[in-house]
Amino acid sequence: MSKKRIISLIVGTLLCTTAHSATVYISDIQFVAIREGQDNSTRAVERGLKSGTPLQLIEQSDGYTKVRTPSGNEGWVADYFLSEDMVSRDQILNLQSRLEQSVEDRDSIADVLTTTQQTVQELNNTNASMSEENDALKQQLEEASELTKRAQIIVSQNSDVSYQIESLKQQAMNATAQLNALQNTTEQKWFMIGVATLLGGLFLGISLPLMRRKKNNTGSWS
Repeated sequence: MSKKRIISLIVGTLLCTTAHSATVYISDIQFVAIREGQDNSTRAVERGLKSGTPLQLIEQSDGYTKVRTPSGNEGWVADYFLSEDMVSRDQILNLQSRLEQSVEDRDSIADVLTTTQQTVQELNNTNASMSEENDALKQQLEEASELTKRAQIIVSQNSDVSYQIESLKQQAMNATAQLNALQNTTEQKWFMIGVATLLGGLFLGISLPLMRRKKNNTGSWS
């Protein structure tokens, strides 16, 4: 095999590879048929391909291009029926479709934005409510702390009062004991006074008659 033939095969392979990766479109002509050979008289493989239909480019030769249709049929079509770019009508339709999709995307984004704003507002409201609850809890904590301090003071005061009460009880018991002792002493004194009075009365009761008798006897002697 000659060197030129090898180079030709390599170039052909590269061209075929490039052709397989390319895409062409039916031009502005309304309908196109794909045929078996490079002649309009050959049998049509597929008819009625609309303008703008994408075709996979397989091979090009003498003003014809072998293509593969979206349905998988392969055949030849004249180059003047093809365009490397999308036709204007299809471009407009494509732009309209993209515009409609953009409008839908915009509406969807607007809905998401509205929902997000509502969520943010709800979170702000929740945050404000939690802040108020936090302030209320702080106030309650401060009040509880103040009550605790007061309770400690009261307990301390109660301890002092309890000590004072115990001291007063002890003093009262001592005073009661002293009073009882004093009362016993007073009763003894009154008992002695009574006994002395009784004895004095008896003495007078005995002495007075004797003194009267003695006086009478003395008067009779004179």
